[in-house]
Amino acid sequence: MEDNKRFVNPYNFISLPNKKASAYTDKDKHYGVIRYSITTKTPLFIPNSSNDNAFVCKESGHKSYDFFSYTDLSNENNVSGKYQEPVVPGSEMRGLVRNVYETLTDSCMGILNDDYPVKRIGVAFEPGLLHIEEDGSLSLLKADSFRIDDDIYKPKKIDKYKDGDLIYFDTPKPEGKVMGKIHSFDKNKNNFNDHGYVLKWGFFINRRMKNAKNNYHAFKLSGGKVRDGLSKNEIKNKMNSIVTSYLEQPTVKPDDAKAYEGYREQFELFLEGKREKYFPVNYSDKVKGLLSITPATFSKEVSSKSLADYAGVFAPCEDELCPACDLFGKIGDNAKGSRIRFSDMYVEKHDSNKSYYVKDSVTIANLSSPKISNVDFYLERSKNATFWTYDYYVSNNKVYAYTGILRGRKYYWHHHPESVRFNSNVEKTKLNKTIRPVKEGITFNGEMYFDGISRKQLNQLIYILNTGKDGLGYKLGMGKPLGLGSVTCKVNAVEERKIMLKQSKVSYDVASYDYSNITYGNVGFSASVQKEFEKIAGLNSVPKKYDICYPKTTSDYDHGFEWFQNNHGGRSIPDSRKEMKIKLALPKILDNDISLPKTKMERKNRNNSRNNNFHNNGNRKYKNWNN
Repeated sequence: MEDNKRFVNPYNFISLPNKKASAYTDKDKHYGVIRYSITTKTPLFIPNSSNDNAFVCKESGHKSYDFFSYTDLSNENNVSGKYQEPVVPGSEMRGLVRNVYETLTDSCMGILNDDYPVKRIGVAFEPGLLHIEEDGSLSLLKADSFRIDDDIYKPKKIDKYKDGDLIYFDTPKPEGKVMGKIHSFDKNKNNFNDHGYVLKWGFFINRRMKNAKNNYHAFKLSGGKVRDGLSKNEIKNKMNSIVTSYLEQPTVKPDDAKAYEGYREQFELFLEGKREKYFPVNYSDKVKGLLSITPATFSKEVSSKSLADYAGVFAPCEDELCPACDLFGKIGDNAKGSRIRFSDMYVEKHDSNKSYYVKDSVTIANLSSPKISNVDFYLERSKNATFWTYDYYVSNNKVYAYTGILRGRKYYWHHHPESVRFNSNVEKTKLNKTIRPVKEGITFNGEMYFDGISRKQLNQLIYILNTGKDGLGYKLGMGKPLGLGSVTCKVNAVEERKIMLKQSKVSYDVASYDYSNITYGNVGFSASVQKEFEKIAGLNSVPKKYDICYPKTTSDYDHGFEWFQNNHGGRSIPDSRKEMKIKLALPKILDNDISLPKTKMERKNRNNSRNNNFHNNGNRKYKNWNN
C-alpha cells in the first residue's frame, strides 16, 4: 500500500511487566541538587489558566490561552501583542519524570481513576426496573416498555413528569406485531387499570423529522428478578459512566445534555430513597456472569469493573509501595511524603520575550479526551478473537467472559519538527483552542532537589534527566497528538551536599557528583521495557513517510470516527454480539510496521444504520435476543 494511504497513531503503549516491583531497601542517603535543562524540539505549550479568553474571539465558547508565566492575566482583555517571559512549572516536570520513572522501574500506574469503561454496542437492551430492598441492596426486575403516544411538537402533558415518576394508564392493546401505546395517563389512579414508571431518556432524538414522536416510555413490572444483591455504589458508578460518556460527546446538543443530566439526577435521588420504589433502566445479562445497565434500549455497554481494577497489581499503590510511590510519595491511606522537589524552569535569555514564541497566537485542532472505549487500541487482542471488550470476547462465533488486559502505559510518538505546522485557516469553535506556543529550539533551565534518597535512586533520576545524549525525548504540555511538546533533557551538573563534623563544628560540604558513566543498563531499570521505551522515546523512530495522526479514511470529508466504523464492519451494526467484528488492532511498538491503513469509507447500508439510534425507539417487549 502507498505510504500516503497509511498513518501512525499518535500514541502507543509500553507493555506492563509480569509483576509490579517493590520499593527499594537501600539504606544509604544522599542530599543535593540536579541542575538540568530541557530544549524544545517541537513547539511547546503550557497554558496560563488565569485567563481563558486571552486572545479575544467572537466565536461563542471558544477558549484561548497565553503560555504559562508568573503574570496574572485575569484582568487582561486581550494579550495580543503583549509577550510575557515563559516559564515551565516544576509540577509539569515532576509529572513527566514520575511517569517515566514508573515505567522504567515496573512501578504502579499512579494516575488511574475509578471510571467504568463504556463501549458502543449494537444489540438491544431489555427493559427493567431497579428496586431497593429492605437491606439496602438493589434488585433488578423484568419489565415491559410501553411508548407514550405524544407528538413532539405539541404541548405535552408528559413534560411535567420526571424520570421515575409513577403514572397510571390502561393496559395498551397490541398494535399488530408490536406492543400498544399509552394514549392517556395521569399521576392519579382514577379509573385506570395499570401503572408504570416514566422514562424520558432520548426525547430530542429525531427532533428534526416531520411528525417525529418522542421517546417517552412507561416501564411496567412484568416478571421475576433478573438479579438481586446489587451494590448501590457499583450501580451508581456504572450509570454515571454511561451518562458522562454521552455528556462528553463533542457534538452533544444542549437539550440532549439537559435530558441526560435530568435522568442522572433522578436516578441518584432514587438510590438515596427519595423517589418511587422502582426506577426504569435497560439491561443486558446475555454474557454469563455479567450485567450491563443503561438508560436506553440501544446504547453503550458499561464494563463490570473500573479502569483501576483492570490494571490489577499495577493499580495505584495502597499498602505496599512500589519504587515510584516510595520516591515521589503518595496521598490517601498509607500516605508518604516526597523526597524530591522540582523548581520552576526559566528560559535562557533572548533579545526579547517575543522571540521565544512561534507567533502571536495560533488556533489548533480539537484535542479530545482519551477514548478508553476504543478497545481496538487500549486492550490486548485475545487469541483468535474477532471482537473483544473489557469483559468478553468473541471467537468462532461464541461469546466468552474474561477480564480484558490493558495494553500498558500510554506514550506519544515524536513528530519530525518539519511536520509540525500551524494552519492559519483553522475555524475557531468551542471544541478547539487558540494558544501562544513557545517555538522549537528554546532552552529552559531548572533544578531537581533530592533529600535522603539512595545512590541507586539518584542515578536513575540522573539518567531520566539526561536522555537527550542518547537521542531520546519526552512529551510535555498540551497538544501531544498534534506534535507539540517534544523536548530533550540534559543534566548540566549534580551537586551532593554532605554534613561534616570538623573540630566540633557542623559544616556543609558541596561536592560535584560524577555521572559520566551512568547508562540505562547500570542503574537498575527494568530490562523488559527497555526496547519499547527507547523506540517510542526516540526522536526519529517514526519514518518521515508516514503522517502521525488519529485514524482517518481516504475520504475528503473524513470525521475520524468513520475509520472506527469501517474497522468494526461499516455503518451497519449487527444485531448480535457474535456478529460484531474488529478488523485491525493497534500495532505494537516493536512491530516492524507501526502504521495502519487509511481505509476507504464504506457507504453501504447508510440508511439502515442504527449507529445513532441508541435511544428508546420501540414499543415491543424485548425477549429472547440472540446475544
